[in-house]
Amino acid sequence: MNLLNQFSNDEHTREAVKSFLLAELDKHALELVYDGKDVKGIADAKKVIEQSFIELKELYEKVEKKLVNNSR
Repeated sequence: MNLLNQFSNDEHTREAVKSFLLAELDKHALELVYDGKDVKGIADAKKVIEQSFIELKELYEKVEKKLVNNSR
């Protein structure tokens, strides 16, 4: 089992990492706001992080389903 598959199937770890990344992004956005800098890219970054975790889960759910179907 490869590491991404293992990570994807460990729901608690996956959600903890996602939450950590989004929290760090929020902290960075707040720093930019306080510095008077542009934060338009933060929304895009958040979407990319969230979409990446969705795709990771979907990718490895497909692998698991294929393995189950092939075991018959």
